[in-house]
Amino acid sequence: MTPEQLKEHVQQVLARWELQKPELEEAYAINDERKLLLIQPAIEQLEWLIGQSELAENSHTGKMHHALEPNNYEERIEFIKLQKNSHYAMIQLTMLYDEMKKKAARIRVQQ
Repeated sequence: MTPEQLKEHVQQVLARWELQKPELEEAYAINDERKLLLIQPAIEQLEWLIGQSELAENSHTGKMHHALEPNNYEERIEFIKLQKNSHYAMIQLTMLYDEMKKKAARIRVQQ
């Protein structure tokens, strides 16, 4: 994927997230069972977008990761998937989106 295509996808996913987030936050605040249905697309679009970013080597560990991947992404996304019912899943998902957005901005500046 070209940097321009990735930029466009990041913008689209973040726009969708901004539309989804208020309803998700409300569902978690009132413990509405719909939260389990609402969070799934948000998880999937984040995973898809991160998976579309190029692979890069972590200079500290030498391990390969996707360029848009936030710190401890694998552990955190697993937590979210396993604990969808918990309000902490929503908090973690919001943090992952925020961190991914910052990584995308950093990548754009470096290009």
